[in-house]
Amino acid sequence: MRFVNCRGVIYKQGIRQDFRTFKERDGKSRTALQKENPSGEIITLELARTITRLTHELRRGISVLIDRKGKVAAVFLGDSYEMPFDEILGRSRESAYRLRGARLIHTHIKNTGLTEPDLVTMVNERLDMMGLLEVRHDGDPGSFTLAHIVPPRNSGGKWSVDEYRDLGQVDVNADELIRDIENGLEKSYYEQGGDNVREGVMLIGFSTKFRSEAEESLEELKSLALSANKAVLATTIQIRKMPDPRYLIGKGKLGEAILEAKQAGAGKLIFDVELTPAQVKSISDETNLEVMDRTQLILEIFARHATTAEGKLQVKLAQFKYNLPRLVGRGVELSQLGGGIGTRGPGEKKLEEERRRIRKQIELLEKEISQLSKRRERTREKRKETGIPTITFIGYTNVGKSTLFNALTGSGVIAENKLFSTLVPTTRKIMLPGGREVLITDTVGFISDLPKELVNAFRATLEELGGSALLLHVADASDPMVEERIESVDKILEQTGYESIPRMVVLNKADKAEPAVAERLARRYNAALISARDKNSLPGLTGLLEQSINGILHTDVDGAGNDFSLYTA
Repeated sequence: MRFVNCRGVIYKQGIRQDFRTFKERDGKSRTALQKENPSGEIITLELARTITRLTHELRRGISVLIDRKGKVAAVFLGDSYEMPFDEILGRSRESAYRLRGARLIHTHIKNTGLTEPDLVTMVNERLDMMGLLEVRHDGDPGSFTLAHIVPPRNSGGKWSVDEYRDLGQVDVNADELIRDIENGLEKSYYEQGGDNVREGVMLIGFSTKFRSEAEESLEELKSLALSANKAVLATTIQIRKMPDPRYLIGKGKLGEAILEAKQAGAGKLIFDVELTPAQVKSISDETNLEVMDRTQLILEIFARHATTAEGKLQVKLAQFKYNLPRLVGRGVELSQLGGGIGTRGPGEKKLEEERRRIRKQIELLEKEISQLSKRRERTREKRKETGIPTITFIGYTNVGKSTLFNALTGSGVIAENKLFSTLVPTTRKIMLPGGREVLITDTVGFISDLPKELVNAFRATLEELGGSALLLHVADASDPMVEERIESVDKILEQTGYESIPRMVVLNKADKAEPAVAERLARRYNAALISARDKNSLPGLTGLLEQSINGILHTDVDGAGNDFSLYTA
């Protein structure tokens, strides 16, 4: 839809007669529209009367935007939700909990009262407030309805609506009301975990099976979001028999989620599944919030944590492969790979140029990573020549692999309470109690439904598993989902072809687990119970490692092959 701008007043194009009428309006009406409202006054009686009389004469609803100085920023012929707010007000706000800096006063021809679209528009656009003037049969203003947004969880609703018989009954100071609203939104924003540094987001869970499954997955998504330095301000879940092909969760549920995100001050929606390119576009068309899916969030985390040249290469390749099929229609701004899916991009010709450029980049990156694989293979061959066996740490992300690695080797590998804090393998030599030397390698953590782009891009890292005599599967004994996590790691090993390498489970964080639960898990997986932060629990582990390595090497010497597992996967 196009609009015409005339001296700061915006009118809908195509209504030629009405447009001329506005331009030729008597001086009194023009003066009323140009006057500033006194400080604290929502709308003057003079301006209200001008709006209702014009509505009565033109038989069209009129929307008027008034800024905080009391100046009329725009007059629009049409419903409130049709107004081009971004064109008039821009998108920037000082803080996520601040309002837009303008109130909208409008009229309806049929005096239907504030409608759902009106109130939704107020929240979506984060307007200071919204007022509706009744137009009486003689054209004068009648009753007045005033609405404003309320902080999340304040009353279970998203807005407050007050009705007045006429403007004379409105005993509200606009400046004070706006200040109170923003103070409430600010308090709620910080109570929900927001701050001035991290980006505020809303998480959307989805499942075609059970709510419990969706809730567990959403908790993991929350951990991922925290690792990406985001503040989770709101969450929602939908269970459907089938995904909606356009919006995943259905248009109605999406509308509710957008409203909740806007109310909370979130600037981005993060979905707990991988969205199709068509879904990204459809969802983006419905909101001015940024849209991100689970895969892209993981890619962003990897990009944040990649510090070595190797890690950066792998992340870059994964990002390019993810974004290539999403260069459709409106396109993806590739200069901002970490967010903003669905923002307006280049034209079709430009898109094709971008596709060719990305394919070329993918080809070059794959060659570089192939060279990395060859170099790693040579390194592994040299290790084999020394006769020193390698024990490689594997496990779900954030189970304490790096902490255990540091405890055993005295190294300083990054060990944070964040997902994917380790990206590039690190190898150190240690001596077991019986005097045998072994190499220990710390690797990237796994995660359920690991994006295929990451599995492919990190093949140079995963190939470290191939030269291992033993895979030490570190699991978190205190995690309620520990058995599912172990199963997820097993599935990734099967997908990558390393399921035949002997594995041993060690249950870390045993000091935080229920003793009965920990003992049951230890029996099931024939696992050692340890705490990587308790040095007293480590001698038993190193003894078990030596026993396992001796058994594996003895099996190999006997010609039985390298196909025995120390626990049942």
